[in-house]
Amino acid sequence: MYFQFLIEDRSTGILVEHVMEKLREQYPDRDIFFDIKSFKGIGNLKKTGTLLERKSGNLLNDLPCYLRGFDKKLKDMERSAIVIIMDNDTRDQEEFSAQLEEVAREAVQNTDYVFCIAVKEMEAWLLGDENAIVSAYPQAKKKYIKAYEQDTIGETWEMLANAVYPGGLAALKKKSKSSYSETGKAKCEWADKIGKNLTPDENKSPSFQHFFSELTARIQTA
Repeated sequence: MYFQFLIEDRSTGILVEHVMEKLREQYPDRDIFFDIKSFKGIGNLKKTGTLLERKSGNLLNDLPCYLRGFDKKLKDMERSAIVIIMDNDTRDQEEFSAQLEEVAREAVQNTDYVFCIAVKEMEAWLLGDENAIVSAYPQAKKKYIKAYEQDTIGETWEMLANAVYPGGLAALKKKSKSSYSETGKAKCEWADKIGKNLTPDENKSPSFQHFFSELTARIQTA
C-alpha cells in the first residue's frame, strides 16, 4: 500500500512519520510505503485563480494543482491513496469538508483520496494521548492536559505549551517574540518526542481516530 501525504507544515510531517512506522510494526506482513509533501502553511482555497494563488506554497492554494498531479502519477498504481492532512483552525468543519470535497471531485479522477482534518490543530492529536506526553516529558503539568477537552475549537497548542514547555506558554511567547521560528521549533519537538510514544489505538482525539482508521482500513484491504 502506498500513501501520498499532503500536509501543511513540518511538524505534522514528523508526526505522520511516527504513525507510519507504528503501522509498519503493527502490520509486518504488509508492504507499506509513503511519501510526504509538506507546505509552508495552510493558506486559503483559491478565490480568483491567479497564478500567484496557485503557486503560493500553501496547501489550500496549491491543492487543486497537486491533486491533479498526484492523481495522474498514481493512476496506474493499484493500491495507493492521497491523504490530505490539515488543521481545522476555527473553520466550520462541515462547511470546510464540503469545500474540500468539491475541490477534490474536480481534480481527482482515478485515485483514492481522503481528507483528515485535525480539530482544532495537529497538537490536538498529541493531547489525545496523555501517557505519550508524560513519557516524553516526565515533568509535564498534568493539570493542563486533563483540562483540555478533546477536539474543541479553543486553545490547543497553547495548552500543550503550558503542559510541557519550560516556563509554559508565556515563556515560549517571550522567547519567540514576533518570530514564529521558536514556536515552530517547539511544535516540531513535541511532534517528535510525543509522536514516538503514541499508542494510536488508545488516542482520545476523535479526529486522530478518523485519520488512523482511514489508514488502517486501506492497509487491511490492500
